[in-house]
Amino acid sequence: MKDNLSHPDEFDIRLDIDGADTIITVKPEETSDGARYFVCYIGPDRITQLREEMDGKWEQIWGILDHWRIDSIGKEINLRQKS
Repeated sequence: MKDNLSHPDEFDIRLDIDGADTIITVKPEETSDGARYFVCYIGPDRITQLREEMDGKWEQIWGILDHWRIDSIGKEINLRQKS
């Protein structure tokens, strides 16, 4: 069982949003059937939930981000997961 007080899988990514260097905190989560998705925050505000589809495309589960931002965040998540 995960310890909800500590988030060892949580990480930050940097993304240029509207000309500003923005830190996005990414918290990996899993559905009850084990499918992985990522909850993204700027400060205390949740901005989106994303998942990577089998074909490698990123889909927004929750939020109102445009496709460019979804793909940009997904690319950074992939880079972080590989390191």
